[in-house]
Amino acid sequence: MSDDIWLVAPNDAYIQWQREEATGADRRAFADQSIVQHCSMFSRFNDYLIAHRATVASFGADHIDGFFAELAQECAPGTTTRLRYLKLIDRFTRHLVNIELRGDNPAALMLVNQSWPQDEPTPIYLSSEDDARLQAVCVATEGAAFKELRNAAIVALFLASGVTAAELKQLRVDDLDVHGERPTVFVDKHGPRIARRVPIESFAVDVLREYHKARSRIQAPTQWLFIATAGGKPMLPDTMLKCVRVALCRAGLSAADESPRLLRNTFGRRLIIAGKTNAQVSNLMGLSSHRTATRLRQTLKLSEASDAQA
Repeated sequence: MSDDIWLVAPNDAYIQWQREEATGADRRAFADQSIVQHCSMFSRFNDYLIAHRATVASFGADHIDGFFAELAQECAPGTTTRLRYLKLIDRFTRHLVNIELRGDNPAALMLVNQSWPQDEPTPIYLSSEDDARLQAVCVATEGAAFKELRNAAIVALFLASGVTAAELKQLRVDDLDVHGERPTVFVDKHGPRIARRVPIESFAVDVLREYHKARSRIQAPTQWLFIATAGGKPMLPDTMLKCVRVALCRAGLSAADESPRLLRNTFGRRLIIAGKTNAQVSNLMGLSSHRTATRLRQTLKLSEASDAQA
């Protein structure tokens, strides 16, 4: 890609770089789920730069400090959000230095004295109140176009079943069963995550039924449940990310990580509040260990923990 795209359309440049060139510390390409999360984080930082009349080619250490001061208002103590952002900023800024769009990397000096905490990081999630606000926008609007209905259904399924972005991309039309009293979605094994059938939370049933009906009427050459085009191409990670961000905006919400992972954690935490055991939560989320469920349980306030025990 032309290097100038970083100056004209930085979000598009970042997405393309993540897909085609960027690698992690082990020199391996990032997984789809990681790319979705990274794009969400980059977009959040870029929005801050735009609001403060800076670009990815001109920002300095003062902009990073200001961004973190704003971010701190939405991050619970003990999270690794700041460090994750700093590593992300350092990684793409090093790339910009390498292609000579920048002459310095202010994030590099900030990383010198930073280290990962010894304890497990606190996961990002929506509070019960914010969860309810997002659920309220996961509806089928009368007369909505197919794309609008599809986008609402994507967010509803993330929030109501805890599937990952990579899993949602691989779902087929028959995997969503909307004909019974309690619709379910079958999620096939994907990487380390086990196969499971997940009952769909009631708030998402109507929009998913409407979408399934609309999708079944499209004679696409593929059977992907969620398609990007009439030709049947599967959804791209950045498109799913935009669906989540738009829905959060409609609900008047914002978070440090506005990606499907936020909704997956919220789903798991909702199950714990409802009284599910760590084993039950792990099974519904397709996890072979209880580590994530344990971390989510630790975020419950005393009153919520009492309700969960009851």
